[in-house]
Amino acid sequence: MTHTTHYSTELACALHGYRALIVPALDAERSHNWQNLWAQTIPRASQIRLLNSQNAHWVTWRNSIIASLISIDEPVVLIAEGFGALAAASVAAEYPGKIIAMLLVDPADPDQFDLRKKLPKKALSMSTKLVIRKENSEEEFRKNIALAKQLNADFLSLEEANTNYCSPTDYWPEGIQALKLIVNKVERKAEAITQARTKKILAYLRAIQQAHTAKQLGYQPS
Repeated sequence: MTHTTHYSTELACALHGYRALIVPALDAERSHNWQNLWAQTIPRASQIRLLNSQNAHWVTWRNSIIASLISIDEPVVLIAEGFGALAAASVAAEYPGKIIAMLLVDPADPDQFDLRKKLPKKALSMSTKLVIRKENSEEEFRKNIALAKQLNADFLSLEEANTNYCSPTDYWPEGIQALKLIVNKVERKAEAITQARTKKILAYLRAIQQAHTAKQLGYQPS
């Protein structure tokens, strides 16, 4: 099994068949960025289209994400980084039915772009994990924790992980595991909902059967 095939299998298993929509950071032109490797490796993965990913134009980024969501006729897992993570969180609050889960990596400082007021005021409804990969100052770390709480996202710091974005083989295995965790959370929630619905249906069928049996025996309730 080749290196690429191995990670393709890992990523496909982590996603459980869900479509992936990838939202880059501002420096998306990095040829060996982990997101680019994932996009080339994940079956049926999509990336948002930007004429200039160096331009931090809020409306352009949001519209690009929304256009991609609309073009995909099934719920997706959003995988976003940097400035794109902020835009992804904003869109997710407005399109919860289109997004099954989100992986937000090294989100940009919203204060740097004067975006604090434009971020979701309420907790996000979908399974979300905020992952810190690059080294942060103490203040940046506190801000990331606060953002995770605001979004109701699980927080994970992987600052000791390999942050060499220039490696052509850096598929970021720790990130794949983080992706697997949030999708598994979705699967467990779906299973719990299915079990609850099944119990209600069975209880309803038992009640009908009991009423039918009572009628056959000539029982008349007082």
